Amino acid sequence: MENLLGLPALGLRSRWFRPSSTTPKMLNLCSNGVRGSTLLLRPTTLVRPHSASIASNLSEGSLVNNPALSRGAASAPTTLTKVPVCRSAEKKNNSNSTIDFLKGIGLDDSLVEKVVKSHPSLLRCSVEKTLIPKIRVLEDFGICGSELISVIASNPSLLTCVSRNNLLAKVDFLKSILGSVENARNAVKKGTWILYVSLTNILQPNFESLKSYGISDERLQKLLVKNPRYLFTNPKWVQERLVRVEQVLGIPRESAMFLSGFKAMASVSKRSLELKFEMFKRYGWSESDVLVLAKRMPMCLLTSEAKLKTIMDFFVSKLGYEIGYLAERPPLLIHSMEGRILPRYAVMQVLQERNLLRRNPSIYTVMSVSESRFLDAYVLPFKDELPELYEAYTGKKLPELILLYRKISNSSLQDSCISSRKEELEDGGGVSLN
Repeated sequence: MENLLGLPALGLRSRWFRPSSTTPKMLNLCSNGVRGSTLLLRPTTLVRPHSASIASNLSEGSLVNNPALSRGAASAPTTLTKVPVCRSAEKKNNSNSTIDFLKGIGLDDSLVEKVVKSHPSLLRCSVEKTLIPKIRVLEDFGICGSELISVIASNPSLLTCVSRNNLLAKVDFLKSILGSVENARNAVKKGTWILYVSLTNILQPNFESLKSYGISDERLQKLLVKNPRYLFTNPKWVQERLVRVEQVLGIPRESAMFLSGFKAMASVSKRSLELKFEMFKRYGWSESDVLVLAKRMPMCLLTSEAKLKTIMDFFVSKLGYEIGYLAERPPLLIHSMEGRILPRYAVMQVLQERNLLRRNPSIYTVMSVSESRFLDAYVLPFKDELPELYEAYTGKKLPELILLYRKISNSSLQDSCISSRKEELEDGGGVSLN
């Protein structure tokens, strides 16, 4: 039997070096019971481990003793190098079997190296007793091929830290609460760590807490599929956020916005929320205005200060709208200025200047309708008459839209904005497209 250096395990006679009476020697016992010796070589001894294959490079012994791959290793020894003379053939064979198994399920060489380096305990796992049963659970769940490779590569802990029975129990629970295998599989795709979280200590208590606040099973299913992170955290933390939705935002649990309020509370700390309230107040919002906004669309509380400033400058300073108008119409705070608000407003001003509008819709209606409905109502009907308008809007060329408006009107956009706002107020807020 030879060690990693290709030297005899017991005799240690080689022309490269000969142990002398001054050579430090340590005795150890190999896993197969054979008494062997381990030499501490002087730093002048040149050692070149064999690296002809991934199996030898990623074997457990090399991972443990290679400072470049070992987890937690700070640097290579500077004085003495420990070279194991006796090595267990059984461990080496098991390492090779694990690597071959990972390759067999589709992982390429680079992924195998990444997985083994991050979880070297994989090399000690039994392929037949540990790895194959867990892979079968995932395959029966419908995670196969490239999806299986992605799951294992992103979360190798499923193969080392979760038992087969535990993994199966979590899969069955997800299928039962989500109503179908497809929904459960989609939730796992959102984050494979779902299968790693405790079922009894985390997931089930959080489900019960949300249900006690009136959240229906259907909405919980959607939450788990789209935003699973809200359910896979400390139950005490979840309970505190649920209480704050009622106490801080004033949203009753019977409200359709309660779940949205919970997501908002789960996204900011208590101190961050206080800073958000202060930010709104700096721009002229009263506390009652902020609470009206929160009850209608809680996620608007996460609006950045830069965006809030831009919105306020446009709707309040330039168009003359009041803060109360914005508080009661929170979607105006979440639309993109350059992607939606300014291009649509410029289109409406061009049409109004050319007297092409048969009715005067409200600014809220114009900004809230879907893109397809806006095109059908305000762009496509005038494609032949105003081809430059169609090209500028569909190409999202905002500067061209503004230049086109100024060319037609020979006036400033801001003056027209204010005058349009006055007309809208006189007409009772405009006519809806619905």
